[in-house]
Amino acid sequence: MSTPTGDFAPGDPIFLVDQRDRQYLELAPLPDKKLKLRDEYIPYERVMELHDGDLLISPIGRRYLVFKPTMREVVFNMPRQAQIIYPKDIGAILMWGDVFAGQSVLEVGCGHGAMTMSLLRCLGPTGSLVTCDLRRDHLNRTKKNIVKYLGESYLESWTPVWGNPSEGVLDQYKVERIITDIPEPWEILEVAAKALKPGGVWTVYVPTVTQMTKIMEAMNGTPDFCLVDSFELLQRHWHVKLPSVRPAHTMKAHTGFIITCRRRWRKLESQDQAE
Repeated sequence: MSTPTGDFAPGDPIFLVDQRDRQYLELAPLPDKKLKLRDEYIPYERVMELHDGDLLISPIGRRYLVFKPTMREVVFNMPRQAQIIYPKDIGAILMWGDVFAGQSVLEVGCGHGAMTMSLLRCLGPTGSLVTCDLRRDHLNRTKKNIVKYLGESYLESWTPVWGNPSEGVLDQYKVERIITDIPEPWEILEVAAKALKPGGVWTVYVPTVTQMTKIMEAMNGTPDFCLVDSFELLQRHWHVKLPSVRPAHTMKAHTGFIITCRRRWRKLESQDQAE
């Protein structure tokens, strides 16, 4: 078996774009296997010669641009059953939530791991992420996706917690940031207040106006949180092929609301900690 001479190792994620701009997220084949693309197979040896940004011409003459996938390309193309948070929203959550390397972060609700993987990449090897979900299958799928698209080493910074966050499974954690993607975030108001360090940011993602209104009322109704804010993001691409310059026919309009707030320091809380 030949030694790989390109930029991909067996099992690496590989992103391909064909002549009609159709996208494919695959894994580089293992030795003695082939890469299946539509109705044809690419030999292992040919895949191992490819470089990041290379051009692949298939046995029947189809042309594919080949890349190591970005996180956006992984999020849009990975197999999933749960609804994802769109990359336009993930970027805003990371910025407005002020997530950076070395922090301790709590995530409640993971789906299939799009937000989880984005958080792990931001936090780096010195950060830590605790992910809580009611569904064990979501945690298992997220773990598989972390290994598949980021690498097994990222699991060292990740702690999955299976259970209801309102029933004490998160009592031991004290974090600097909280990210939630659950239908009823107001039900964990006390959990968030207990887990989030003073000055920390809680970022909530919900799809409907009713949910946004209810969580903002809950945040504003407690002395533990302040500076409550909400917004949504609309994304419109442009078609630029001279002489035609126009907006694309479709756009990413409403996908969800992002709500942020800050955790206040309270004298009573400080006294409790001292005792």
